[in-house]
Amino acid sequence: MNVEVFLSGYNVEDADVRGRVAVVIDVLRTSSTIIHALYNGARSVVPVSDMAEAGKIAANMDPLGYQLGGERAGEPIEGYHLGNSPLEYTPDVVSGRTIILNTTNGTSAIQRCARAAHVVIGSFLNARRIVEFVRQLDVDLSIVCAGWRNRVSLEDTLCAGLILYDLWNGQEPEDRTDTAHMAFTQYRNDREDLEGAVRRSGHGKRLARLERVADVEFCIRLDALPVLPYLDENQLVLLQ
Repeated sequence: MNVEVFLSGYNVEDADVRGRVAVVIDVLRTSSTIIHALYNGARSVVPVSDMAEAGKIAANMDPLGYQLGGERAGEPIEGYHLGNSPLEYTPDVVSGRTIILNTTNGTSAIQRCARAAHVVIGSFLNARRIVEFVRQLDVDLSIVCAGWRNRVSLEDTLCAGLILYDLWNGQEPEDRTDTAHMAFTQYRNDREDLEGAVRRSGHGKRLARLERVADVEFCIRLDALPVLPYLDENQLVLLQ
């Protein structure tokens, strides 16, 4: 199995994912929000890249059948029902509804991976479920970290490293790529204090300044929600 890691989603092209499994990671917070929404009974999550696309999809839906969610620069979007805090996506809010999700980094990264053979959403919440899925398919893998505005995010890199560490049973193969080595090594160095590393990350601090510490605490719970969001055409659904 060939494995590649993209430390930012901004430069991913069709050729980077075509015929492969793409695991999209945006720990803080898009991946975690998607996982929690689907776990709590959302019918599906539709990732969009901007407000115009979100509005167009919403205009063709029953107003009672969807919720608009998302953020820009970490803050909720004016006029949307929900922000990008996974804690907002409770069963009474999302059950049976489609979530149209529009975020700064994560939803764009998902759309860039749409040409992959399989697209799944990963975070600390479901990391080992991701590993199980990848092992079952046994095809080439692209792990795409959303990052932050074309920059590397420590928390996404750590999650990629965790997935590789488990996939490789803690032993790094000789033929790994440079970025896979970087993610694996970063996780190995920080694995004894993942929570502290994420809290000290740039995005962790950014969310703390926005008084979103509870979101960070939620997003770093290892394997707390072992479900698998899977991209089916243009929407994410739970893979049974």
